[in-house]
Amino acid sequence: MLSKYNYNESLKRFEPKEKRCSYCFQNESENINNYDFIKLYKVKDRTNFVIYRSLKYEEMEIGISRCNSCVEFHEEASRKSPILKYAAYMLILIFVLPAFGLKVFIVGISLSVVLFLLLHKYAAKKNNPTERLTLKQGITSNVTIQDLVISGWIFDKPSA
Repeated sequence: MLSKYNYNESLKRFEPKEKRCSYCFQNESENINNYDFIKLYKVKDRTNFVIYRSLKYEEMEIGISRCNSCVEFHEEASRKSPILKYAAYMLILIFVLPAFGLKVFIVGISLSVVLFLLLHKYAAKKNNPTERLTLKQGITSNVTIQDLVISGWIFDKPSA
C-alpha cells in the first residue's frame, strides 16, 4: 500500500517518490518542503471504565506532492478565506439592517452592491478553480490515503 512512498527515519514520515503535483497534475514538485503532510491516526487499544480511560493509537505522517504554484494558490486561499467569510457576514448584516429605517436601508443596499462588485472582481481575477484541486480535494483523491482510511486510519486525533 505504501510502495509509492519512502520512509524518512529522521523526520518519521512517508515521503512520496512521485514528483508530479497531486493538485494540478501538471507541474513537478521541486522542493520536499512544499509537500502537504497529513497526519493519520489508528486506534490500537481503547479502555473505558467508570473511573479510568486509556487510549493507545498509532500515528503516521504521509506526504502529498505539491508544486510551487499550488503551494502559492493554497496559501493565498487560506489568507483570503477569512476575508471572504467576514464579507459574507457583512452582506447578511446589511440585509438585516433595513428593518431599522430607510437611511440604513439605502446605505445597506449601496454597501452590499459595492461588496458584491468587489467579490465578483476578486473571483474573476482568480484562475479557474477546476484547474487545480483544493487541499481537501487533493487529500481525498489520493489513492493511498483512501486505502489507509478504508483500513481504519482516521484524520482526527483520537481522544479517550
